[in-house]
This record gives sequence, structure tokens and C-alpha cells, in this order.
Amino acid sequence: MVRDHTYFQCDENYGMFVRPGQVALLDESGKRIEVKDDGSKLRSTRQSTSRMSLTSSRQSLAGSRTSLMGSRQSLSGSRSHLASPSVERPTETEMISQIPKRASFIETGFVETLKPQFTPGQALTSTPITSMEEKLSNLQLQQEVENRNQQIKDLSEKLETLKIKRQEDKERLKDYDKLKIQLEQLIEFKAKIMESQASLQRDIQKAKQEAKDAIEARETHAEEVADLADAVEMATVEKEMAEEKAETLQLELEVCKEKLEEVTLDLEILKAELQNRGGGGAGETSVSTYEMKQLEQQNLRLRETLVKMRDMSAHDKHEYQKLLKDMDQKKSEIAELGRTKEKLSARVEAMEQQISDLQEQVDAALGAEEMVVILGEQKLTLEEKVTKLEEEVAELEALQDMNDQLVESNAELELDLREELDMAHGATREALRERDAALETVADREGTINKFRELVHKLQEQSLDLQQRLEKETSKPITTLPEILDFKKMFTETKAHTKAIDLELRRMDVLQLQQHIKYLTSYMPDTFMNRGGDHDSVLILLLIPRFIHKTEILLGQIRDKFPSVDKVDRTAVIKGHAVEQYAFRCRLSYYIYALQTILHQFSHSLNTCKQESLLKVGATFPEMAAQEKIIDGFVELVKRDQLDENVPTEALEKCVGYFYTMHPVLFVVDGKQNHTQLLNDSTKTLLSACDGLQIDAIAMKNLIESRNTGDMELLSQYIITTIEQLQQQLKLVKRRIPPDTSVANLGLNKEVFENLYQCYGQAGKVLRMLQDVVKNAVQTLNSSGEAEKGISPDKIKDIAINASDKVYEQDDLGPIQSVKNSLSYILTQITQIAQFLQDNEYEIATAYRSEEKPTPPIHLRAQAVRKELEQTKTLTSKLENKESDIKELRKALKEKQEQLSEMTIRKELAEKKLGNVNKDYELTIEKLQRKLEEAQNNLKKKEKEFEDTLDHLQTDIDSLENEKTKMKEILKVYKKALPDGNQMNSVPSIGPSLPAVVKDSPLLLQEIDNLRKLFHVERNERLRLESNVLKEQLNKLVPLPSFKNGKDIVLESLFKEGAKLKKDILNTLAKPEFPPVYNAKRGNGMNAWIKHFSEEEDKMLNLKNRVDEFRSKVAEQVIKRKHGGYVEADFTIFPTVEMTKAFKEVDPIDIGVLQIPKKYLSKEDKPGTVNLELTMKNLQNLIEKISF
Repeated sequence: MVRDHTYFQCDENYGMFVRPGQVALLDESGKRIEVKDDGSKLRSTRQSTSRMSLTSSRQSLAGSRTSLMGSRQSLSGSRSHLASPSVERPTETEMISQIPKRASFIETGFVETLKPQFTPGQALTSTPITSMEEKLSNLQLQQEVENRNQQIKDLSEKLETLKIKRQEDKERLKDYDKLKIQLEQLIEFKAKIMESQASLQRDIQKAKQEAKDAIEARETHAEEVADLADAVEMATVEKEMAEEKAETLQLELEVCKEKLEEVTLDLEILKAELQNRGGGGAGETSVSTYEMKQLEQQNLRLRETLVKMRDMSAHDKHEYQKLLKDMDQKKSEIAELGRTKEKLSARVEAMEQQISDLQEQVDAALGAEEMVVILGEQKLTLEEKVTKLEEEVAELEALQDMNDQLVESNAELELDLREELDMAHGATREALRERDAALETVADREGTINKFRELVHKLQEQSLDLQQRLEKETSKPITTLPEILDFKKMFTETKAHTKAIDLELRRMDVLQLQQHIKYLTSYMPDTFMNRGGDHDSVLILLLIPRFIHKTEILLGQIRDKFPSVDKVDRTAVIKGHAVEQYAFRCRLSYYIYALQTILHQFSHSLNTCKQESLLKVGATFPEMAAQEKIIDGFVELVKRDQLDENVPTEALEKCVGYFYTMHPVLFVVDGKQNHTQLLNDSTKTLLSACDGLQIDAIAMKNLIESRNTGDMELLSQYIITTIEQLQQQLKLVKRRIPPDTSVANLGLNKEVFENLYQCYGQAGKVLRMLQDVVKNAVQTLNSSGEAEKGISPDKIKDIAINASDKVYEQDDLGPIQSVKNSLSYILTQITQIAQFLQDNEYEIATAYRSEEKPTPPIHLRAQAVRKELEQTKTLTSKLENKESDIKELRKALKEKQEQLSEMTIRKELAEKKLGNVNKDYELTIEKLQRKLEEAQNNLKKKEKEFEDTLDHLQTDIDSLENEKTKMKEILKVYKKALPDGNQMNSVPSIGPSLPAVVKDSPLLLQEIDNLRKLFHVERNERLRLESNVLKEQLNKLVPLPSFKNGKDIVLESLFKEGAKLKKDILNTLAKPEFPPVYNAKRGNGMNAWIKHFSEEEDKMLNLKNRVDEFRSKVAEQVIKRKHGGYVEADFTIFPTVEMTKAFKEVDPIDIGVLQIPKKYLSKEDKPGTVNLELTMKNLQNLIEKISF
């Protein structure tokens, strides 16, 4: 069904469209039924009738095609007897009646070009049939020319009307395009508005988020500042406490000093009184008791201070533990608050995202409603225009269909012409080959002629000798034979001489090239010539094209040696050899084309694969060279003229199988295929197989008895019909293939190669089976002697069963079913390929344009080898340098060895000296050891003496202390006994007069030292902690901005602009201008002054605007250069709130007065007021210092 019109009904994947000229009617026996000339008359009447505007152009194109084909019918008619072999016709009248039918045949692709086949010395004669066909073709050409002239006139008129319609349609299409562009612009405008609105909403959300983040950062900063202030306060409190403690200790120390002074005064007084008066034992007891009490009081005070210090330390430890616990609690609370804050911030972000999405949706809905109303109105207007344009488009589509039909017909014509051109090229190639062959034969003949001339020359010399002998013997002169000058002979001699010289020169060139290659290979390293190296890869690259060229030579020779068969009948099959030879030619061409298919794929893969794959293929060169010997064997047979139908082709089949199995093995990774070459070679292979199958099927049909129609006769008829269908599909594939074989990628799957190989295998099986059937059938007929009757269907069926069993082996399903399966498989695969090419014609054309040719791997390998050689050169130079370095190092090593030997000698001498010195040292050590022992003994003695003196002194101290206590008791007694100081003089001194020096006890001195050390340790620790706190505060502060040493162009320009503006303002203020009074006319004075004032106002306004602009520029630069003083937006920069406040707060504010007394001023400083402009931090630092 095509465009709702059914042409015929069939199952899926069955049926195909066929032109009437392609259909051949057959009777029950399989012979064609001739069709009368009524069809041609009806066709001529249909061509003359008028049709619609769409079909008339196509009819004209068909007519032009018939005219083109009519011009070629002279060739086709003259070659009808050289076309594909047909079944013998019983009478000559049928052949004559068939001539007008072939002349009226219009189908493209079935015209064959003439291939002249001749041998040197052959005369070409023309037949009388060609003259009759030329006359008929000339008459038909005249009739067709008249019809075409009439059709051209009609078409020219219709073409003019179509041009007018096309112009109108172009104007309508322009309006349609304008409306379409406007609609697209509206849609784009809508999309841009929505995008801008969404972006603004996002910017607002970002700004809000940034504001929130800034507020949170400020709060956190304030909290940190508060925490630091608390820490500072705590540190100040601790400092005050420590200072108070130090003051109390200082006061206590001063009190102790005062008490000490009092005691010392009392002691001196007592000493003086004791010296003056003297006293008894009661006095001594009183002084000692007094001193004891005084010491007890001191001990009590010291105990109290120790208890206080212990209590204070315990209190401090308790408070420190409390603070640690509070700090841990605060840390845990801070961690929990941080977690809750993160959760809440995540929820806030999610909610804000939802809010922004919802807001965007709301905005989009609001904007969409308005746009829907506008677009609804525009849609109504556009629908009206669209209906009009659809009508116009329908008309244009009809015209486009007509144009497509014309293009298709032109494409078919182009394909037909291409086929003819290919056939002509093939004919020229064959002619060139024949010319080369003729030249070679001429050269051989010239060589033989030269040999014969030499013989003739020798014989002439012998004859002259004999004549001279006869003259001597007979003594009679013998007349010499006149030499006949043959100009033709002279010309051929000179020509043969030049040809021989050319051949000798070519031979010399070949020898020179071979010698050149030998010399070059002698320069190559061993790695280049190794097995599987670069040399083998180069040989492989030369082997494949040589292989292909030899197969081309074989094809040309077998075409010439085994021509096509005109008639196929029973006598020709049984008695003659032409049919068998033609079948052998088809089989051999089939295998050679298959070999060319895989060799072309090898060539393409070798030019597109990787370097590793190329070397891998090079390793298989000996095996491939062995396969080349098979082709060389066939070439030798052709040279000796020993190639006939009895030559076996199993070796060639094995060669093809070898290459088909090796290709996927060697190119597993990068096995790229040339699809165009593959399809081209596969079509040639299958076409040659079709020719062989067709000739074998016709031969088998003629061998069977004509009385009975059995299965084998039906099988042969089925083979003939399927082969015709297969040939048509192969011709379609050949037409669809790009002409340039360099187009590698047609978009085919990897399975296509395998499927085509399966088609090759199936076709080979059918060929072998039919060959065996025909061969055995002919042998049975020759042995039985029933050649005229033919073979019976049962016998030929038995022969076919044996042949199918031999060929198909375990896959045998009987001869009929096996052949049908094979042919149906081949037909389905080829039809699929043809359909794929037809569907993807445009992609194939675009791939042909856009495909890039990869660089061959042999060039890449050559570049890599060159690089390696360059690297080896550099390495050799490096090695040479290293060798020179090694030589120098060896010299240095020798010098070092000599130095080492000298050092070893010196070492030995030094060791001897050292041994002597060690002996001396041992002696001195022994002496010193003795002295040390003596010193130690002396020290022990002195220590004993010192201990004795210490004991003695301690006893003296104890006695003195006792005396001191006694003296204090005596002093107390005296004080109580004597009321006046005068009476102290009368007291007699009791006891001996000893130097009574009062000393504090060692415990008190040690306690005082410990307290001093604790004080210093506490002070150092406090200073360290304060320094750490201050260091942390300094680290937390924002770093000062770093200024660049380079010039700032913007600031310099602002300075210059400000200076210029200041100069202009000062000039306008300092130099006022007035209108000239002496030039003023009467009545114009007032106008002059008004004009003057307006100009002055303009000047002032201009200056004011310039000042405002300058301020805005300065403010902008200040905002930009102040960290955190601005907010970036899409269009401009806005200052923050703090920055605007800072700009407004230009004038300083008085917060207080600080008075310093005169006594703290130096003599140079004069009293007066000093204005201090302080920041917040400086003010806080000043307050802290004043409070301390």
C-alpha cells in the first residue's frame, strides 16, 4: 500500500515492484511467450494523450529516457547475440519477431557495451542483421523526435504558468516567514523576560541571604568582643588581686623591717647597758625569756601568713576547678547550639528555596496570563494565515512531488550512464590489456625474428663459403643471388630493434632497483630485518597489491580464453566443451572475485590500523607468501596455455578461506572495513556466481527428458528465476554504492561482513553441487548412449542427492530444499543491503563529504623509527660524552689511589706515633690517678676536720643562743627593776662580755627565700599569660591593608581633576567679570546685566555639577578601596549602611576632656588644649590605661 492505494497483496517481507518491461511470460515448459506490438501502440497512444500538470513532466522525462535508450538500441541490438546465454529457439521467425520488442525495451541497466575480442591478424566483419536494426532504430528515432518536439512545446507553456505560480507562492512564503519570525521573537522575548525576572528574584534572595549572613557575622563579632572584654576584666581583677597581695606582703615586710629595727635598737641598748653596768644571772634569764617570746611572736605571725597562703591557694584551686567545669558546660552548650543552628539554617535554606520557586511560579503564572491573552489574539490571526498558507503549501508540495519524481528519474538516468561509463572503462582496460599482450607477442616474435635472422646470416656465410669452395673446385664463377630489398622487413627490423632496446633498458632498471634495495637493506639494523619486524610489514604492504594485480591479470586472461556461450542446448552440453568452459570461467571468476574482496579489505585495514597490528600482520608474511604461490601456479598455467576446465580449484578455495579466517584474527581491535569496496567486490562475486548457476541450471534443464517434468526440472526453473531476481537486486546495490571507493564508512553493521561471507559459502556450495550434477549427468549419458533422449528425472535426482550429500555433508536437507534455502538466504541478505542503501542514501552522501582519511600506519611507523634513530644519535653523543667523562674519572681515580696509598703510609706512621703517645698517656694517667687518690684522701681528712669545726661552731652557736636568751631575760628583769634610764647605768655586768649578735633563725630565712621565689614565679607566669592573651588578640585582629609601591593611575587622575576643579573655582571667585559699560548702547544695559547674570549662574551650576561628579567619583573609589564598604550588584556598586554612616559622620564629636596636671609636664611643654581624634579601639585602650 502506497499513499492509501493497494497495488497487490502478499505476506510481510515478500513481493516487490517490477516494471512491465522487466516481466517475461513463460509457458509450462519454461519458454518465453512473445507479446504482440499492441502494448507498444497503447504506450504511444498514452504518450500522445494529455495529462495533468503533475504527470506530464514525468511523462516527458520518461520520453527523454526512451530517446536516450533508443540511441543506444543500435548497440544493444547488434550485441543481442553476445548477451547472457539464452535457451535455444526452435525457428528463426521467433528471433525476427523479437527484434522490435528489444528495440522498444526502456529498462535501464540491461544494455551491455561491446567488448571487441580480437587476436593479432584477425579481420573484423559486420553482419547483415546490424544494418536492418540500424534502419529500424533510425525510423523510431525520427518518430520519437517529432513526439518530443510536440511535448516540449506543451511543457514550455506549462513551465511558464508554473513559474508565474511560483513567484506568487514566493511572496506568500515571504509573508509566512515574516509572521513566523515575529512569533519566534515574541517567544524569545517572553523567555528573556521570565529569565530576567527569575534572575532578579535570585539576586534579591542572594542579597537577603548576604544581609542575614552579615548580621549574623556582626552579632558573632559582638559576642566575641564581649567575651574578650570579660576576659580582659577577669585578667584586670586577677592583676588587682595580685597587686593587693603584693602590697600586703610589702606592708608586712615593712612592718617586719620596722620590728627588726626596734629589736636591733633594743639589743644595742641592752648591750650598752650590759657593758656599762653588768648584771647577774637573773638578768640573763630575763633577756633570754624576752628573746624567746619575741621569736615565738615572729613564729606565730609566720604561721598565720603560711595558713593564709595555704587557704588562698586552696581557694584559687577550687575556683579554677569551678571555672573548668563551667567552661566544659559552656563548650557542650555551644556544640549543641551549633548543631541546632546548622539544622535550622538548612531548614531555612530549604524554605527560602521553596519560597523562591513558588514566587517564580507565581510570577510566571502572572506573566503567562497576560501573554496568553496576547498570544490568543495573535493565534487567531495566525490561524487564518496558516489556513491560507496550508493551501499554498499543498500546491507547493504537489509541485515538490513532481520535482522529486523528476530528480528520481534523473538519478536513474545518471546511474544508467554511470554503468555504461563503467562498462566503457572496462572495455578500454581490456583493450589496453590486449594491446599490452599484443606488444608482448610482438616482442616475442621480434625476438624469434632476430634469432631467425642470425641463423639466416650464418647460413648465408656458410653458403658463401661453400660457393667459394665450389669455385675453387670447379674453377667456374657462380653467379650470386640478388638480394631483394624488402622495405617492410627493414621497418619491422628497426621496430623490433627499438623494442628490444626498451626491454633491455627496463631489465636494467629492474636490476638497478633490486641492487638499490639490497644496498638500502644492508644499511638497516637487524631489528628491521627480523621476523615480524618492519621489513615484513613493508613486504606485506607490497604483497597485497601484487596479489590483487595478479588476480586482475587472471580475470582478463580467462575472459579472453573462455568466451560466453550464445546457445545452450543438449548437443552443446554433451558433445561440445564451450558450456563447460564458460561454467569453469564463472566458477574461477567467482573465487577470484571473492579473493579480491578479502584482499581489498586487507589493504584498507593495513592502511588504517595501528602500528602494532601492522607488525602483527607482518609476522604472517611467510604464510601469505606461500598463498601467493597458488596464484602464481594459475598464472603459469595461463602462460603455458594449459588452463582448461579440468584444472582443480580446491587450492584457490583454500586460499580464499585462509584470508577470510585470518582477517578477523589479525584485526580484532581496529579492524576497520571499507564498506564501498566490500559491497562492490561482493556484487561482482555474486554476479559471477549467478552466471555460473544460470549456465549450470540451463544445462541441467536441457539434459533432462522433455517428456516428463520432474522435481529437478522445476528446481532448475526456480534457480533461473531466483538468479534473475538476485541479479536485479545486485544491480540495485551496485547503483546505490558511491562511485568513489575511498568512502569507507556507509553505516553498515559488523554483521554484514559475516553475512556476505555466508552468502559466498552458500553460493559456492550450490555451484559445486550443480557442477557435480551436470558432470555426472553428462558422463551417464555418454556411457549409456542415450544422448538424444536425455536423462530421466529419477536418475538425475539420484545424482543430485549424492552431490548434495557430498557438498552439504551434515547440513544436507536434500538437493531441492538445500538449494532453495541457500538461494533464499542470499536473496534476503542482498535485498536487505539494497533496502538499507536506499533508506540511507542521504547519510551516505553526507558521509562521503565529511569523511577524513587517516594517515597510514606505515608512515607513522616510519616517523617513529626516525625518531628512534634521532634518539639513538643523541644517545650515542651522550655515550661518547660519558665515555670521555669515564676516562677523566679513571684518571682522577688513579690520582686518588696514589693519594690513598700516600695516606695509608701516613696513617701507618701516625698509628705508630699514636701507639707511642698512648703509652705516654697511660703513664701520665697512672701518675694522675695516684695524685687523685692522694687528693681524695686529703679531701676526706679536710672534710673530717671541717665537720669537727662545724660541730664545734654549732656548739658555740648554741651556747651563744643560750647566752642571748639569758641576756634577754636579764634585760627584761633590769627593765622591770629599774624605772629610770639612769638606774640602768648602775646595774653591774653579769657574766663575761661576749659579742652578742642577734641573728634570725635559718627557718625564717629559708621561708623568706621561698616566698620570694614563689612571688617571682607567679609574676613570670602572670606576664606569660598576659602576653599569650595579647598575642591571641593580635592574631584575631584584621590584618592591615598592604599598599603597593606602584603608581595608582585612578588616584592620580582624581588628584589632577581635584586640583583643576579647585583652580577653576578659585579663578571664578577671584576674577569676577562684568559687562563692558562703555560699549553698552542706550536701552540695552538691563539686558546686558541679565545676560551676564545668566552666564554667571550657568558657570556656577557647571562648577557645582563638576563638584558633585568629583565627589561621587571619590566616594566610589573610597567605597571600592574600603574592605566591606560596598555591595556588588549587576549594574553598579552600592555602599553599605555602615559606610554611609561613616560618610555622614565627617565632623568629630566631643565625648570628654582629659586634664593632665602641670607637674607631669616637662619644662619644654607649654600648657594648652590638644584635640585628639580617636577610634573606638583607641578610646577603649585609653580608658583602660586611665582606670589602672
